[in-house]
Amino acid sequence: MKRILLIRHGEVEESYRGRFIGKTDAPLSEEGREECRALRVRVAALSPELFFCSPLRRAVETLEVVRVKECRSLIDSRLREIDFGRWEGLLFEEIARVAAPAELRVWAENPAGMVFPGGESFAAFAARVDAFTRELVEMPVECAAVVTHGGVLMRMISGWKGLPPQRQHEVLPPRGSLNVFECNDGVWNHVQ
Repeated sequence: MKRILLIRHGEVEESYRGRFIGKTDAPLSEEGREECRALRVRVAALSPELFFCSPLRRAVETLEVVRVKECRSLIDSRLREIDFGRWEGLLFEEIARVAAPAELRVWAENPAGMVFPGGESFAAFAARVDAFTRELVEMPVECAAVVTHGGVLMRMISGWKGLPPQRQHEVLPPRGSLNVFECNDGVWNHVQ
C-alpha cells in the first residue's frame, strides 16, 4: 500500500485573495501560517518519509511549518501552479472584461484545450503534473507528502478519481488543507 499526503499551501495575504496567482510568488498570511501549524501534528502522525514541494514562496513557507524536521524534502518545479499569463493577478471579473468570449468559453467548457494568453497551456501544465505523479507513484516509499497549489492538486486528484478536466473543480481542496490518498491494488482512495 502507498499513501500520499496532499497538502495545499496555507492562505495568502489579503491583497492576493480571489486573484489568479499562478506564477505570482505570494507569501502566506498570518492566518495561513496558523493553518499550517494546525496541520503539523496530523502530518507528523502519518509519518511521511519524504516531502515534495513547489518552488513558489507560499508552498515553501507551508513546507517549513508542516514538514517533519527529520524528513528529507525536495523542491520540484513541476509542482508550480499554472501560469495565467496576462490574466495573472486579476480577479475573475477583470478577466471577463479583457478576455475574448471564445477564451472564456474554452476555459469553462473545454479546459483541456485552454492556453492562457501569454501564459501556459493546460496541456503543458497537465503533462508536467502527470509526469511528476507517475514518478511519485513509482517511487519506493510507502508514504510521501506533496506541498503545492490548488490547480496541481485538482489535476492529481481528478486523475486518481477518473474525472475529466471540466469536472476537476469538484475536487479543489481548500487552502491550508490535508488530503490523504492510499493506493490498494492500483486503485486510489481518498481516506481522509
